[in-house]
Amino acid sequence: NWAVKASGLKYTSYRSISALSRGERPGPENSIGKLVAGTMLQDIATFAMDLQGASGVLTDADSPSVGGQFQSILLRSPSDRIAGGTDEILRNIIAERVLGLPGDIRVDKDVPFNAIPTKGR
Repeated sequence: NWAVKASGLKYTSYRSISALSRGERPGPENSIGKLVAGTMLQDIATFAMDLQGASGVLTDADSPSVGGQFQSILLRSPSDRIAGGTDEILRNIIAERVLGLPGDIRVDKDVPFNAIPTKGR
């Protein structure tokens, strides 16, 4: 339900704003907000495109359906979900920092990225 998700996003943002107002850094719960907001935006744009039917697919500059807003959102949403951390990275952050689950096994955790062996080296 989009209303429930939107309400959760609102209160998560309030929590972050409260932390900032106290001079603290917002916590990892912002990862939950980004994950939910990204998928929700993509779902809403897809739903709106479905409602528009064939006219939603057409993007004629002279007569764009609803100003082409939903087409733009739908086409931009994958990059929005990747920017700032993919869904998988955000789920790892939530699992480790919010839920306290053990982290992934990382054998190269203390090795600088440029020193990690690759096939070519």
